[in-house]
Amino acid sequence: MYITIEELIHYTDEERAKWENWFSTQGDGPLQISLAGDKQTTVGILILHIFGPELRYVERLRGRPVTEYRDEPTDRASGIFAFGHHSREALREFVQQAQPEDWGRVLEFNVGQHQLGASARKLVLHVLMHEIRHWAQIARVMREHGLPPPGGHDLLLSNALE
Repeated sequence: MYITIEELIHYTDEERAKWENWFSTQGDGPLQISLAGDKQTTVGILILHIFGPELRYVERLRGRPVTEYRDEPTDRASGIFAFGHHSREALREFVQQAQPEDWGRVLEFNVGQHQLGASARKLVLHVLMHEIRHWAQIARVMREHGLPPPGGHDLLLSNALE
């Protein structure tokens, strides 16, 4: 038995909802927490980095121009998560409409300095795993700043795969 893309989408939907609710009670201040590095320098930018690539990979899969998301505001959770709802809807629509032959189709594209090639299946799974990794990073940062993150992040504690 295999885990399905739909099951991983369900799991990441739960995670997004937990974080969106958490930010609605904590306010927008935690979005400004600084992060080391030169790309995702705040929590807000890192959250946008979860949602932006999701949308861009779906756009690539659909043969559409990719959205430049990096100029989206990152100081208000409501705006960032609205963008996330948009990106998730695009992913969900692709997954629901994809035909069996679409999943093995290999796309070639550039990301930064890298020439990449990957099947639609690999790209969608990458998007979901990318999100899971970054939510874990955000949870760690919140703990380090004395802000208990929402609980129940483990797959075992979710309603996915029931």
